Amino acid sequence: MVRHAHEAHRLRHAPAGHPEPPRMLVVGAHPDDGEIGAGGLIHRRVRDGWEITMLAMSHGSFGGDPGRRVEEARRAAAMLGASFHLEDFPDGHITDATETVQAIERTVSEVSPDVVLVHSEHDTHQDHRAVHRATLVASRRVPRIACYQSPSATVEFRPNRFIGLREADVEAKLDAIRAHRSQADTRAYLDEDLILSTARYWGRFTGDVYVEPLEVVRYSAELERSLV
Repeated sequence: MVRHAHEAHRLRHAPAGHPEPPRMLVVGAHPDDGEIGAGGLIHRRVRDGWEITMLAMSHGSFGGDPGRRVEEARRAAAMLGASFHLEDFPDGHITDATETVQAIERTVSEVSPDVVLVHSEHDTHQDHRAVHRATLVASRRVPRIACYQSPSATVEFRPNRFIGLREADVEAKLDAIRAHRSQADTRAYLDEDLILSTARYWGRFTGDVYVEPLEVVRYSAELERSLV
């Protein structure tokens, strides 16, 4: 009720002829998760006029120097045109407990997103699954939620929405991933040929050359605009 009242007030007081842009929140357990799963989509929607916020739930200390990883994430988000928010939960030990839910709720309240993207439940990484569950609770009043594919997703990841990417979106995604130099130089799943071939594979479902897949969790018909 509070969210609907806020939205009604926002629409009533929006300048005539200048409706507020759609807003998306992309939640990841680690500093590079959002770019890997939805970097092309983020770039495309920013260019379409959307306001995008990326939230990393940890500093990614297991993957290298946490200070460096955070700076890489800030740089990558800026390259995509997104804002960057950061929490400091322990990498490798994130849970879906109340503290995690409340942390995500703070950003949801601040951003007031129309759409939330997060990891899938179908993932072998424990942090990804925990962030997925906590995000669903924290975003329970957000009208549309979908899950992106991580390198650790299982064969149970079954997308039902496919986002076509332009060449510029794909190149921006690769540039953002390159910004994570501490990871890109050592992680096989960040190999550019693998990223491109994965995007081309999903294109078989749409006819687009490159695609990012999503599992839709909630799709409210209240919004006139598209899911993503």
